[in-house]
Amino acid sequence: MPLPNGLYKLAFETPAGTDYGVAHLHDGRLRGGDSGMAYVGSYRLEGPLFSAEMSVTQHRHVPGAVSALGLNDVLVQLHGVLDDSSVLTVRGSSPETSMVRFTARLSQIAD
Repeated sequence: MPLPNGLYKLAFETPAGTDYGVAHLHDGRLRGGDSGMAYVGSYRLEGPLFSAEMSVTQHRHVPGAVSALGLNDVLVQLHGVLDDSSVLTVRGSSPETSMVRFTARLSQIAD
């Protein structure tokens, strides 16, 4: 099953908490963000295997607020398996630090 281009909602679960955002996936490009962070990267789908790499960068400073990832500027990698459902669940980590570990659910909300 191909991964449709479109707008996806993201729900991140981390040891530091839960965070939500959106991402637009289109022909291998990933762009998105939330109220304080921007996501810019790329993704690949090889058969059912999904992988992505993205920069998570703070675009708005909120005093005392830290990203649910624990860092405000970090490179993350995502890996998951696409099945027949409309939700993609991935695991994420960072090659820069072992502090960053999370799961995320991507659900398409628009094409």
